Amino acid sequence: MNFKYKTKTMKQSFYLAAAAMVLLASCQAPFKKAGEGIEYKIISDGKGKQIKAGQFFEIQFERSYKGNNKDTVLQNSKDASNQLVALDSAQIPPVYFKIFSQVRKGDSIIVKQITDSIMKRGGTPPFMKKGGYIIDRFKVVNIFETRDQAEAAYKNIMIAARAKDSLKAVEQLKKDDKVITDYLAKNKIQAVKAPEGTYVQIINPGEGEIPDSSKVYKVLYTGRLLGGTEVFDSNTDPAKGPSRPYPVHIASGGVIKGWLDGLSLLKKGAKAVFYIPSSLAYGPQAAGELIKPNSNLVFDIEIADVITTAQAKAESEAERKEMEAKRKQMMDSAQKAQKAQGGAQAAPQEQK
Repeated sequence: MNFKYKTKTMKQSFYLAAAAMVLLASCQAPFKKAGEGIEYKIISDGKGKQIKAGQFFEIQFERSYKGNNKDTVLQNSKDASNQLVALDSAQIPPVYFKIFSQVRKGDSIIVKQITDSIMKRGGTPPFMKKGGYIIDRFKVVNIFETRDQAEAAYKNIMIAARAKDSLKAVEQLKKDDKVITDYLAKNKIQAVKAPEGTYVQIINPGEGEIPDSSKVYKVLYTGRLLGGTEVFDSNTDPAKGPSRPYPVHIASGGVIKGWLDGLSLLKKGAKAVFYIPSSLAYGPQAAGELIKPNSNLVFDIEIADVITTAQAKAESEAERKEMEAKRKQMMDSAQKAQKAQGGAQAAPQEQK
């Protein structure tokens, strides 16, 4: 029997058990009050390097809302990315400076804030009710002593985040594609797939050649959600904004990817319907009240004209001058009205 190996294993088991007891005691410890309705708990084995004022730390995080016996995750670093924070009293709120001044590398921190104190400050979302809690969970992944170290770490975090976003976009595009193709099949809609994944139902093919990247499309459009009827944006409905074609510079973009993808199939005078996957629209971000995260969009599109960049620049300059002239006219009218009002008030005094 190898007594040496057995002794080593027993020591490891002892140390693991001791560490587990320390962590268990930390977990069971009561929350401490930090002020401003905030309580916190630090779970630590006491071994990691402690952060000092002026240093930087990288954290994983999760924010959730606890109310009505239900926990809802609002945000986390798995979906976004880790955060880098400076332990600087001028950059973070005093309460959080107090909390994080105590932590070490590897520590976990739970911070909870009763919604009543948040609601007193106003601007709370509608889902938040009195008696609930916002709970933040942090884990200190690393500590950096200098700004250069922190900036190098930030670059790596951003590289990893972009890679993660690309993978998510690919997976989301697969889901979106199935939703859109099922919708097209159910409604017996014939559409062609553009290079990036937008489906284009061509109503009128237009005329001439497909414009090259030096051209500018003048587009009339109306947008709504896939399967919906409510319009979230339009430049053909005066109630939604100015009724004039929207210029789209093919080379420089300035619109969602799904538009550029679909426009690559259209000629001057074309009429079409774009069925745009969320990953080629606003992705996981909401846009306004109607467009929720990962929303597939539908646009009725008409190419009113195709012009050169020089023509587009000239038209833009003419519109700018027209707006300036209107603004000046309004200001002049307001000044005249103000003078006339002042004269009317002065007249009775002169009669006295």
